[in-house]
Amino acid sequence: MVINNVVINTIHRLVTDLRRDPAALTQRAKVKLRLAGLRLTNRLSRRSVTGSGAVVVNLTSFGHRIALVHYALETIAAGRIRPRRLILWLDDAAALAHPPATLRRLQRRGLEIQSCPDFGPHKKQFPYASSTPTLPLVAADDDVLYPRTWLAELLEAAARHPLEIVGQRAHTVTFDGDRVALYSRWVAARGTAASYRTLCTGVSGIYYPLGLLDALRAEGDAFLRVAPRADDLWVYSVAVRHGIRARQVGEAQAEYPAIPGSQRGTLYRQNVTEGGNDAQFAACVGDAERERILRDDPRDSLVLRSIPALRVVSSDDT
Repeated sequence: MVINNVVINTIHRLVTDLRRDPAALTQRAKVKLRLAGLRLTNRLSRRSVTGSGAVVVNLTSFGHRIALVHYALETIAAGRIRPRRLILWLDDAAALAHPPATLRRLQRRGLEIQSCPDFGPHKKQFPYASSTPTLPLVAADDDVLYPRTWLAELLEAAARHPLEIVGQRAHTVTFDGDRVALYSRWVAARGTAASYRTLCTGVSGIYYPLGLLDALRAEGDAFLRVAPRADDLWVYSVAVRHGIRARQVGEAQAEYPAIPGSQRGTLYRQNVTEGGNDAQFAACVGDAERERILRDDPRDSLVLRSIPALRVVSSDDT
């Protein structure tokens, strides 16, 4: 009788959810199926997670999300183009000493797990930038399921604009007169033009050219003082100071499914709801940067280096 009641209640909830929002229920079902496939791949695959893409992909993780990050890593490893290196940066001593079985299996396929200090979300950029890199960086998030074409799209855009930041998702910094508006009033980026007003957000992936990595290394760990919880804002401020514009890959923001259970402990409440982004933006963007953003003169750009266009390999499947 108890089992029958459980089954009846489950069916009732499914029918109610289907009536209320059939699209959302369908999306949840697709995500569950994809997670099941990724778990199977993680257990059985011997395919390398790296490939011929001329870039390094970085992620970081912490706390309970370390047990889930393999899902994001497996989606990157399943991409049409795979990166030359795939690195997970951790400051968790226990996880570094004894990684979960899911991550050990990925290590056997080429994943690098590296230790770094607790730089918060800046672990995605700063440790690699500090290593005097020879390849550009793509920063990814640990709580997202990326599509197969994700990295290929970033690299194809970067090949056309190798000195610029390129992101799958961006905001447009807006102004009230000559003052930067509150973060909550910034708008979703539209179009693919490069601008100092375009701020790429890391959740959907960002390509950082070598010139920007040089700038991040030169500016050091000042982010710990001015923007400890806002790596996207810090990187944006450094880019503007050093004359590097950003652009979005597509006409509209790319949005990817979140990994279920990964959204606990995010910085959204502190940074967005409680105004943390506004305080951190004010701390790391000075008058000169605000003027450059406001004016956004196409002639106001610094050529940091001359590098050849990236060679984008059509597929890593061969």
